[in-house]
Amino acid sequence: MELPDAIVPSLNTSKALGQALISMFKSVEAELVLESAEPGAVKIIVFGGCAVHLYTNHRVSTDVDAEIYEANVPEALHLQTMLAEIPEQFFDEQSGRLMELNYDLQYNTSFGPIHEDYWERSLPLTEFPIESPLHVHIAAPIDIAISKLGRATDQDIGDIMVLLRSGFIISTELHRLALQAIDVYVGNKEPPTSVLTHILQDYLEYTDDEAR
Repeated sequence: MELPDAIVPSLNTSKALGQALISMFKSVEAELVLESAEPGAVKIIVFGGCAVHLYTNHRVSTDVDAEIYEANVPEALHLQTMLAEIPEQFFDEQSGRLMELNYDLQYNTSFGPIHEDYWERSLPLTEFPIESPLHVHIAAPIDIAISKLGRATDQDIGDIMVLLRSGFIISTELHRLALQAIDVYVGNKEPPTSVLTHILQDYLEYTDDEAR
């Protein structure tokens, strides 16, 4: 049986990947402080595997899929270049390997459906307080799921299922908001709609099996 309310999501940055992500953005925060930027001058939102990891510790990602949501700073600062310049190394305990976290310069939220209210639902990283010139937010689980309907690789579908099974997303709400996002999506609307249908069918079969 489906729960009547979603579990309130929380972010865990204590793992190595979370710490590497914080370190990457802290280097940019330091530059903004040097430039005497105003509080909240730059707003960044993170999607993708890193965001899924902070909610679920489901898997490790080595790419940061993020969007500069707002930037009231001189263009000469080249924020994205700054983020991509030096990869952050971290030790992955599960694989026992030293890995590199890279900022993906190619990522764009227009690659897949995106709901217009994604910033309002996002969660701020407390490591970047209100007085900081840099505000880093993590997209809400439901908006991460919607954004993954466009590319819909096996990994993307796995991430959506993990977010659903964690209880952070109500399936009926995902269906409603995803259809709204797909409706204004500039790409072919049929593939993400079909992916959404199949994911929800599989999830509801899974919850029915769990309830037996």
